[in-house]
Amino acid sequence: MPGLELWSDKERKEVNDVLETGILMRYGFDGARKGIWKSKELEQSICKTFGSRYAQLTSSGTSALTTAMTALGIGSGDEVIVPAFTFVASF
Repeated sequence: MPGLELWSDKERKEVNDVLETGILMRYGFDGARKGIWKSKELEQSICKTFGSRYAQLTSSGTSALTTAMTALGIGSGDEVIVPAFTFVASF
């Protein structure tokens, strides 16, 4: 993966902390996590850095668009205008 060689030891430790729990999902498995909640910590850090009240990590741009539209109450039957030249996830 391009950029892998740019990871620092600190970044590798953060990823390994998650991998060692065996829990790769954002929600649930509270006991098995052993108190490791990297996604919650990152969301809190994002809020603090950008002065926002909320942050929600997603797995892709597509899921980010779906999450944003759901949060805005956009759903089936609503009209959403997108550029003529765009990625399939946009529509």
